[in-house]
Amino acid sequence: MPQARFSSHDPDTWYVYTDGSARTERRQTFSGWAARAVQPETREFRQISGGYRGGGALEAETEAILAGLRLVPRGAVARLYSDLEEHALLAVLQSPAGEAARAHLRELWVQAVMRNSAAHAQEMHRLSRVAEQQLRAPEDRSEESLPNAVLEAQGQARAAGIDAPLPRAEPRHLPGEARPLELSVCEITYAAAGTGARAQLHLELRPLEAWGRDGPQAYARALRDLLGALAPGGLARLRVPAELLEVSLQVAADFRTVRLEAAPERADTPPDT
Repeated sequence: MPQARFSSHDPDTWYVYTDGSARTERRQTFSGWAARAVQPETREFRQISGGYRGGGALEAETEAILAGLRLVPRGAVARLYSDLEEHALLAVLQSPAGEAARAHLRELWVQAVMRNSAAHAQEMHRLSRVAEQQLRAPEDRSEESLPNAVLEAQGQARAAGIDAPLPRAEPRHLPGEARPLELSVCEITYAAAGTGARAQLHLELRPLEAWGRDGPQAYARALRDLLGALAPGGLARLRVPAELLEVSLQVAADFRTVRLEAAPERADTPPDT
């Protein structure tokens, strides 16, 4: 049987689990869907679910897939697990809506899997049914509430790494277009500023500067401002002077979509203040 586990554990690779469901009662159809994206190296996760009246199982599965892909940061690699038949899964991804949902990815690997064959997939099935149930009988609290289900799922996502449902076929590769934004700190200029120091980071873009009690602290504050601007846009790679990589990594711990690399060039030595 094909193996569902992918070999890459790159911090730019996200694993996406989706499910959708629909049920008809008294001539009314209620649909629910859920999607989760997990980055096992950084233990980061993103999750979304919802429901609506009408539609059908395929429409709910499609909504889950499109929403799941949109959870992945721009420029990342995505590994998508879905219990749709492979031909239906590829039809969704190659439709105009599917093309738009994955246009921001560097590449996409697609795995058709057996239904409810692993913990993440089971959780997405349960959340989709909860969303559907709340539409059918909002006053019925026999099912667990959606907020509680989400909190429990988030706890599981934090603790779990890659979850491998049983595959139906070999993974399929779909090329992407986007790449991480790549920048370099080309030069750092330090200057005295009152009782402290000022660091100015020179990029291919306009320079950034910040004040601190000494050179390293001023650099860290300028870097934090830069990462705060880069992180919401998707994945980014930033090259920094090798001698400042350690302090840079400490600052970058709060910005998981930005990857730091040591550059071969050396910057000016921070002043002793």
